[in-house]
Amino acid sequence: MPWVNFDREGGALMFDLLAESIVPVARDGGRRSETVTLPQVYALLMEDAIDGFPGLAAHQGQAWYQFLAQVGALALRQRDLQEPPDDAAAWGALLRDLTPYCSDTAWSLVVEEATSAAFLQPPTEHIDRYRLEAETPDGLDVLLTAKNHDRKQAQAVHPAPHLWLYSLLTMQTLQGYSGPRNPGIARMNGGFGSRVLVDRRPGPRWGPRVKRGIQMLLARRDEVLDHVGDDGYRTNGGLALAWLEAWDTDHPLRMSQLDPFFVEICRRVRLTLVDESRIAALAWKPSNSTRVDARAWKGNVGDPWVPVNLGKPDASALTVGAGGFDYRLAQRILFGRDLKRPLALKPLTGEKGEHYEVHMAVLVRGQGKTEGFHERVVPVPRSAHLSFSDDTDQADQGATLADLSDDMVKLAGEARKVLRQSVLVYLQGPEDPDFRKPDAASVAMRYDRVLDECFFESLFEALAIGSEKALEQWERLLYDEACRLARDAWNRMAAPSARREKARSASEAVLFGGLRKCLPHAFVEHDVKEALA
Repeated sequence: MPWVNFDREGGALMFDLLAESIVPVARDGGRRSETVTLPQVYALLMEDAIDGFPGLAAHQGQAWYQFLAQVGALALRQRDLQEPPDDAAAWGALLRDLTPYCSDTAWSLVVEEATSAAFLQPPTEHIDRYRLEAETPDGLDVLLTAKNHDRKQAQAVHPAPHLWLYSLLTMQTLQGYSGPRNPGIARMNGGFGSRVLVDRRPGPRWGPRVKRGIQMLLARRDEVLDHVGDDGYRTNGGLALAWLEAWDTDHPLRMSQLDPFFVEICRRVRLTLVDESRIAALAWKPSNSTRVDARAWKGNVGDPWVPVNLGKPDASALTVGAGGFDYRLAQRILFGRDLKRPLALKPLTGEKGEHYEVHMAVLVRGQGKTEGFHERVVPVPRSAHLSFSDDTDQADQGATLADLSDDMVKLAGEARKVLRQSVLVYLQGPEDPDFRKPDAASVAMRYDRVLDECFFESLFEALAIGSEKALEQWERLLYDEACRLARDAWNRMAAPSARREKARSASEAVLFGGLRKCLPHAFVEHDVKEALA
């Protein structure tokens, strides 16, 4: 594929994010849509005047939000500003200051001269080593779909520039290992890990989210530096945008060269034009070197949105599995003692007593496939505000919720096991049931889904009624749902016809005997005969 360019008005670049209206935004409740520059995006966000970004896919929202927060914080810190400006001209000046030696190209999607940096594209003197990578933005994205079922690939045959922007950004900041000589980002644990987002936000609107994200990064900078220690980031003057410098194959960037909130890239890619209206992506082949030498850190590089596994010889960034953020993992993230809670969850000055929610998101990666985009929002009441604070005077509340949530998860696991065994006895007969078989897996999954919907509501209710009463109510809920699902299984699922009554009786004995043992408080207000009715 030749390196073909069509200059804009004789210039050497196209689609400059600082000067050209490229990013579409929805305003006025979605009734109006317009395209704006990146500085205008920031100005509108500070006014809370953006309802959404048309064309931004669900799995791309995480990368876009983290980019806006990181770049905004980097831009403010270089001027020693604490409050973000609210006009586009000021934002334009701040963003240009981040690229003092190449601001005329560093924010452009397409740059004719390959030796100059382009947006998320490092300069190179060896463009002849680049080969065609993708002719559509969705062909460049991080999604791997072996059978091309859920989300079709390479369908954006006439894409607007903003689609290339989102796909390029998602690939460069979220991509992991995807085959030999295709390395991933530094902010994940291993090639098949994922960059996790766990954030505290005032609500789903983009403006307040980004504004708080910027303020959070500025407020937590010293804590990130302390976290990584003396061998970590450069305190001042570190490289903030990893695409500004040429990619040295033999000498990847070291952590000590970087700013704590640097925007990284993981692939050598250049966008070009193949005709007057069509962009294509070229990539260095083979790409067998990482941009940042951070393998030994196992993703534990101080990303304030990422939980960190503790209790191991080397702490590592959390990797989320195909199950996503179920209530057990969400409980570990918020209150578990085996995970270090992300800095983004700590309240900022002035946030006392406010309603907020915890937003979790991740695109789970598998071997040669994508195992789903998972997202969860946990509303947190005012009464639980101090649970995520480091204030030692308020540590009791967090410890109380941590202990209670551990007990609730443990009881749920025991009740699930009893329910599963009871159903297996009914399906297989009481003589010699094989508890290793998955025959009752669907019932156990339904049980977990019910608990998932009410776990945190039941947990936070303890702040009003007390831990002891909240735990009793949780036991009764576990008991009621187990009985309901067991009755449903007895009525709908096929048991051996010759001994159906015997199997039903044995199943009841397993269920109520097990529940009486693990949920003693549930039997105070319940009668077994009523449960069987």
